[in-house]
Amino acid sequence: MRINIREKFTAAVFVFLCFLLQSSVFPLFSLQRAVPDMILLCVCIYGWLRGEHSAMFCGFFGGLFIDIFFMDVLGVYALIYVFAGFLCGQLHRFFDEHEHRIPLFLIAIADLGVLLLRFLLFDVLYGNFHFGQYFVSRCLPEIVMTFLAGIVLYPVMLWVEMHFVHYERKKKDMNDRDHGNLSENSGSEGIV
Repeated sequence: MRINIREKFTAAVFVFLCFLLQSSVFPLFSLQRAVPDMILLCVCIYGWLRGEHSAMFCGFFGGLFIDIFFMDVLGVYALIYVFAGFLCGQLHRFFDEHEHRIPLFLIAIADLGVLLLRFLLFDVLYGNFHFGQYFVSRCLPEIVMTFLAGIVLYPVMLWVEMHFVHYERKKKDMNDRDHGNLSENSGSEGIV
């Protein structure tokens, strides 16, 4: 398995920036105390762009940030986001850089799934069974805000992916093709 430093570096930077936005900037502009889930957004986009391994990497470290700074129990959000990254990464094989509807739909579905898991893990276990109130007051505003943030963030992350991360890969593929053609030509010249 090849480790690309640019992939890991950009993923770490985006996870850290998304965590900072989610925890410090967006609460100032919250709608009914709901802020966009930027880490889930990052996980879903990297699952779509790169596959499950990168999405699980982002999900683990983003969830670990949330667990360390905001939770009493370590690892709950890390596990939730790793699972979301795995599921979102399964759709990587359908990746098309010009398709914008599928990742946005994926973000909305993943956010709904994470919110339902939060309800089961944090509300139902503590005796709060008012799902209708939770869905209207918490789920709908957060899904809408995460979806709108995804409309802005997805093109940025796609541009960084295509121009910064995959630039070396394209360059290497072109060099491999050139060297392959030279070796084939030199072998045929020796035979003739």
